[in-house]
Amino acid sequence: MKLTSAFMAAVVVCFCLASASGREKPEATAKYEKTLEQIKSGDLKVDFKALRLNCADSKYSCEGDSDDRKKIKALLNEKKFEEALKDINKDIESAFVDIELHYFAFIANMELKRQEKADFHKTIIRGLLDSIQEDKHGRSEEDAFVVINVHEEYVFLGFSNMRVRGQSLAHKDGHSFDIMDCTDLEDNGELKVYFNIDIPMGRLENALGE
Repeated sequence: MKLTSAFMAAVVVCFCLASASGREKPEATAKYEKTLEQIKSGDLKVDFKALRLNCADSKYSCEGDSDDRKKIKALLNEKKFEEALKDINKDIESAFVDIELHYFAFIANMELKRQEKADFHKTIIRGLLDSIQEDKHGRSEEDAFVVINVHEEYVFLGFSNMRVRGQSLAHKDGHSFDIMDCTDLEDNGELKVYFNIDIPMGRLENALGE
């Protein structure tokens, strides 16, 4: 079914609320914290998919604040890179698996000639994106990319050089899917990209049931 923009906006708000109020699994929180410690120690050979999935079940946020992202984008556009980094680093501390935040950090550090830090964020971006991609193509429900929030869908498509033209929701075999109507910016081809949204839908249902 096709969704109106107003309805989709309401769904996104609900997903954001769900991500903050879903039921925490202490074991997932512990695993997430342990992996973050490993990364911060300089060991980037981690399971990025497990990192994302554990974040989704933990007490932590998996997505930065939308108002903060707008402010950061404005600071980057104004070339206020040091100021932007302060906000970026603060948000990464609270939502480490937000790919877009690491992209912002990569840009700011590159502009400030801090190659080592830029390379760190580049590695994190690649690891997180690859953990969504896996060996899938996203062309059907059976081949859908698994995401932990709606924001991941748009960031993933952006890095895949896709422009979203429309979005619909589908259910099949007990699973929920976002079907994104996209234009491939490389060849202007039109295609549908499927995302498995069982995780954010589950968190939404938990939040609404509380």
